[in-house]
Amino acid sequence: MDDDRLVAVVTGANRGIGKAITQQLLLQSSKPLIVYLTARVVDRGQRAFDELRREQLRAGSNALRQNNELRFHQLDVSDEQSIRTFIDYLTLVHGNHSIDVLVNNAGGVVRQNDHIVRTCDADTAAQCVQMNYFTAVNMTTWAVPHMRRHGRVVFLVTALAHLGIFSGDLPRVLTSDELTLAGLHIIENGFVSSVGKGTYAAYGFPPMPYAVAKAGLIAYARMMARITASDPRGLLFASVCPGYVKTDMTGPYAPLTPDQGAETPVYVALTDSKRLLRHNGGLWKHLKPMKW
Repeated sequence: MDDDRLVAVVTGANRGIGKAITQQLLLQSSKPLIVYLTARVVDRGQRAFDELRREQLRAGSNALRQNNELRFHQLDVSDEQSIRTFIDYLTLVHGNHSIDVLVNNAGGVVRQNDHIVRTCDADTAAQCVQMNYFTAVNMTTWAVPHMRRHGRVVFLVTALAHLGIFSGDLPRVLTSDELTLAGLHIIENGFVSSVGKGTYAAYGFPPMPYAVAKAGLIAYARMMARITASDPRGLLFASVCPGYVKTDMTGPYAPLTPDQGAETPVYVALTDSKRLLRHNGGLWKHLKPMKW
């Protein structure tokens, strides 16, 4: 507990952008870090850990001299008991305030027979909202009481989740300073319900479950920055669009590599900048704040 290194946690870190974020955190030399690579499936997480550890050794002096350390822990963000077990472990090893950086990367799209489901039906909407919105909110809810001074929470989102995809009152409600977590849950659950009834358009929703779920996270980051504004720890919340990155989800034709997609999340997670504080709760892309 007397270790003065920062503690960073990356969810869903065994592949894609999450793995690239973990690698860049591990190999940076600006701040000494303990980086937790977490994954739902132990074998996949351990394989990614072994690969990144070898990469650190190959990189040589800077990362090793900085005393950066990679650790692996199983974490299924869809399982509350798994989250509690992980938080309890961090508390045991690092003390009650044990997290400096949380990168909420875990999530994805609904698949059937190894193909992405692109239809907007009730089951797809429910699964997508659960895996991309509720899991990240639940993980953050458990983590925030254990964040250290100047702790940062980063949510991986998509530019597809811009306010322009919504109509009616939804853009105003999603950006309102009166929005509560209960209200945001109602919006996300309301989308799922309206898809099942075929009335989603009448309520201002697009037929885009993934984007609606990620828009919920953008609104959540804004809300958390607002409601923790008086917290003496000075917490920072941010949503980050990594860009159109080549992953298992997007396919081989996306123009950006996972390493390129990881640059802005890592920047927001570690950079000491007054600009970050001025945009607490904001949306970022290409190392810059962007309008939602």
